[in-house]
Amino acid sequence: MIKLAVVTKDEKYLQKLINRLHNEKDIKLLSAVIIEDPESLAEQVLVSMEQMVKQPPDILLFEQAILRDVAALDLEKILYYMGKMPTVKAIIIGIRFNEENVVMMMLGGVRGFFRFEQGVQQLIKCIRVVFRGEIWLEADTNTRVFEEVLKKFRMRRDLIQPLTELSSEKLKMLSPREMEIMELISHSMTNEEIADKLFISSKTVKTHLRNMFLKAEIKNRVEAALLYARHALTSH
Repeated sequence: MIKLAVVTKDEKYLQKLINRLHNEKDIKLLSAVIIEDPESLAEQVLVSMEQMVKQPPDILLFEQAILRDVAALDLEKILYYMGKMPTVKAIIIGIRFNEENVVMMMLGGVRGFFRFEQGVQQLIKCIRVVFRGEIWLEADTNTRVFEEVLKKFRMRRDLIQPLTELSSEKLKMLSPREMEIMELISHSMTNEEIADKLFISSKTVKTHLRNMFLKAEIKNRVEAALLYARHALTSH
C-alpha cells in the first residue's frame, strides 16, 4: 500500500485526485493539507510537516508555488523536517519547471516533477513510478535537465581543461618562493594571510603572484590552487 500525503492550494484538483483514488486499491491518502490563507502559509506547511514526521507517507505531493514561498520564508525548517523523513519520496506539482531548479531539487531528494495539465490519471502513474524508486520527468523536461547538467559539466571541464595543457616544465620555471605561495593559495589563504605566514608584505605577495601567473600562464587563483593540487599528487 502506497501512503500518500498532499500539500496544495488547489482544492478542486485535490478533490479530483481523491475521487480517482477510490478506484485505486494500492494507494491510500494518509493526509491532505489545503493552504487557504497566504498570510499563514509557512506556519500551516510546517505544522503539517511536523505531523508527517510522526506518521511519514511514502509519497509527498507538494505544490511548487507553496514550496517556493515557504522555502523563501523558512528553508531551514523545511530541510530539517525532510531530514527527519529520509524514506519519503517527494513529487513536485506545478505549471512549468525551470531546468536549473529541477537539478537543484533532485540533488535535494525530489524524485518527480508533474505538471497539473497532465491530469489525475497520469498523476497516479507518476506516484507508482516514483514509489518504485524511479524518477518521473516529462520528455521535454528531461531534455532540458540533461542539457543543464551538460552545461554545468562543460563549465567544470573548461575550468579544469587548462590544467592539462600546463606542462611540468612551466612549473619548473617557478622559484621556490613562488611554489611556496602556490601551496598557500591551495589552502585558500588570502594575500594578507600569505604575507603574515611568510613575513613579507602584501605588496610583495601580489608581485610574486603576477610573476608566477605570467610564467606558468595561470589565469586565476582557482586555477593556481588546482594546478598545485595536481602537482602535489603527481610528485608523490
